[in-house]
Amino acid sequence: MWKSKKIYSALAFTAALAMLASGCSSSDDNDMNNGDTTSASVNVIGDPDNSDDSNAVTVTDENGEAVTGAAGNVLTEPSVTEPLPSDTLSEEDILNAIAATETSAPQLNISQTNTERYGYSTLTAEEKKLYDDIVAGIEGLRYKICDEDAYTLEEWSKIYGLVYMQEPRLFYMNAKLKVGKLFYLTKDSTAINEMQKSIDAVADKLVAEANGKSTTYEKLKVFHDYLVLNSTFELKDEITNYNATIYNALGSGEAQGNIQCAGYAKAMQYLCDKAGIVSMVVTGETNQGQTHAWNVVDIDGKWYNLDTTWDDPILSTPNYKNIRYNFFLVPDSGIHNITHMHVGQKKLSNGNYITYFTPPACVDNDQNYFVKSGKVYSDFDSADTAIKAEIERAAKDGSRTAQIAVSSKELYKQIYDAKLDYNTYAKGFSGVKGVNDECNESLLLIEFDVIYN
Repeated sequence: MWKSKKIYSALAFTAALAMLASGCSSSDDNDMNNGDTTSASVNVIGDPDNSDDSNAVTVTDENGEAVTGAAGNVLTEPSVTEPLPSDTLSEEDILNAIAATETSAPQLNISQTNTERYGYSTLTAEEKKLYDDIVAGIEGLRYKICDEDAYTLEEWSKIYGLVYMQEPRLFYMNAKLKVGKLFYLTKDSTAINEMQKSIDAVADKLVAEANGKSTTYEKLKVFHDYLVLNSTFELKDEITNYNATIYNALGSGEAQGNIQCAGYAKAMQYLCDKAGIVSMVVTGETNQGQTHAWNVVDIDGKWYNLDTTWDDPILSTPNYKNIRYNFFLVPDSGIHNITHMHVGQKKLSNGNYITYFTPPACVDNDQNYFVKSGKVYSDFDSADTAIKAEIERAAKDGSRTAQIAVSSKELYKQIYDAKLDYNTYAKGFSGVKGVNDECNESLLLIEFDVIYN
């Protein structure tokens, strides 16, 4: 025989392992090795007259006996190295697949969530099944859970995106999208467990502090203050680092963890999970068309928006004198379709929008920071006195933010129109150069940033 049984057996074994490793019925799984082309030695039949190949091997029959030609010479074949097709597993992939069948799934000491996600509750039974499969796959560090033609890009993007945004504990999960595939920032289970320890070293201290407070409002304030003062917004958008995860926000060891809005929102979600506060991450866009994420939280059965990203003063050194509360527990009317657009949606690379879910309506204002702090004013004289007092306080203690809220757009306009007077007033304090306008009409906030010489 011109081909030995060993070659057939090896090919059959490779094909079987390819199906086993993929977890699916598809044989087109070239992403198993990320598209890399591998090579292996393959014996092919050569010219019987070619006896100069130093790497030639003897041709044997099915009994293992050497095959001779008509002239009595032993037939040989050259040993040729040819590239395998891109959908063929490498030797390393085969060994890894064998190991996967012989050992249990990697043990990850990641946190668990005991409450059902609001976004998850809005899904159909089929969508919940896919959500659960993706979560289980990420927990098991799997590569793939279904064929590429099992879902459309929109269907996959919705559920994969939901898991990515609503399960902050899966911080090693990558945002990269491809139907049926699972991607990771790292698959090193030892590294993941060490990162989890560093995350919870900070998170557990914050939750312990929060649990010492008597109200949900005060607990959220603990989380809010930590995140806005111990993080710095990072403009660079990369899916290969941890700037959109709880690791950079809580566990990186950096005094100023570099994170994007998703990092702020996921960290708040993670802390709320640990403290037993019902919350969710909401996605959308800014009024400048940039992707954005924030939180919606439940306080005593009422919902409120909480945006820690936009409350970050972005200082090189944390300073409690400069903290802001502009977006601390605000209603939809102050941000929806004003500063926060396409609420609950995500824009795909093809330009289409997918809707993750519609968040619950936030219509109340009673837990808002300015309401709770008694800093909402309803007449010009009291508002004028209050903002001047804020400027004086800031000038004397060296802080930057002077802010109050007013009760109507009419009063807002009156105070805002007097901003030049407040700039002159600020200059009367030693070392003060003036104030910058940071007012927000939609939230009825009068805010001035005090500038020093």
